[in-house]
Amino acid sequence: KANSSSRPNRSCDRKGGGLPSGKQPREPVFPISREEIVRRCREKPHDMLCAGEALAVMDLMIRFHLTIKKLHELTQVARSMIHDILTMEAVMTNDTVGKLGRPFGLDAFGFHMLGYFTLRAEVSP
Repeated sequence: KANSSSRPNRSCDRKGGGLPSGKQPREPVFPISREEIVRRCREKPHDMLCAGEALAVMDLMIRFHLTIKKLHELTQVARSMIHDILTMEAVMTNDTVGKLGRPFGLDAFGFHMLGYFTLRAEVSP
């Protein structure tokens, strides 16, 4: 007599057929703090909107439990570029802004506005 199991036959499904993985989503880990982003933006000849956009990316990653790798998969923006944006080593182009906003229902203008208001909430005048 063959051994029976209470599990459904999964011979054709290599990923486990809907069984819970038991893993919690990994929280994003950022290379520098929010204060450091603002400080670096002030030191470099960047417009302060760049800091707001980097902070907005951080907030979206936290809100949707995204790592840099997962954000890369959603947006097709290079992982190194995302890292450089989060460390203020690179400034976003309009193309990058559009790609980063698309999964969240934002066009480039909407993402710029999100960055503006994020910066206003972070830094008092």
